[in-house]
Amino acid sequence: MIRRRIFAALLLYGFAIGSVLFWHDGQFDWGTLAVNLASATAGMIFLHMRWSDKESRALTPQKVKDIFS
Repeated sequence: MIRRRIFAALLLYGFAIGSVLFWHDGQFDWGTLAVNLASATAGMIFLHMRWSDKESRALTPQKVKDIFS
């Protein structure tokens, strides 16, 4: 579902940016920010792959209809 992905992206990227600001007294450190954003992107890719695999195997009303008709 798209809402789950949007929520996960907001959390991951929010914490990636917020942690840089927290640890560097409100200033951007571009090196740390780049590492954090890369980590957040890797996390989103991992979650997307995991969720898309589960969603493809889930029974939808159309699949149930095809199976039992």
